[in-house]
Amino acid sequence: MQKLSENISRLIKKDGYYEISIYDDELTTENIITGTIKLKKSFPALPKEFFDVFADRIKNNNFTDKRLNDSINHVIDNCIYPTPTIAQFISFDKRIKLYTYYDMIKMNDKTQGVFSQFRPIKVDGISKPMYASISDIELYNLEPYKKNYENKD
Repeated sequence: MQKLSENISRLIKKDGYYEISIYDDELTTENIITGTIKLKKSFPALPKEFFDVFADRIKNNNFTDKRLNDSINHVIDNCIYPTPTIAQFISFDKRIKLYTYYDMIKMNDKTQGVFSQFRPIKVDGISKPMYASISDIELYNLEPYKKNYENKD
């Protein structure tokens, strides 16, 4: 099962919920090279300096191999202007909304039955469950939250 990742630094607080990227794999040098080659073929007018800055920015923005591949494909498919900007790649991410139990209670006060649409999941680095929609749990094969009932002396 996919783990939502190594630490809570990827968890971003929004208005009334949290978000976390679905990408949790590593970024490899070979994938950066492969991606750069694909970009050079797709956008031959890009200057050489673009790729130096591009590699630096994807590393500093904690990209993963899968996110890099998805962002490159997205920009190739959607770039209308003759050449893309680095921001078009960096801004690409797939995120899911997560809620605390308290957030779920507040939502349930406004809309009865919310708990039937969400389930608790495990997010590494967080001791309590976070709640995700059942459709996101199924789509991304998220790890369910299981409380540890062991006695702790």
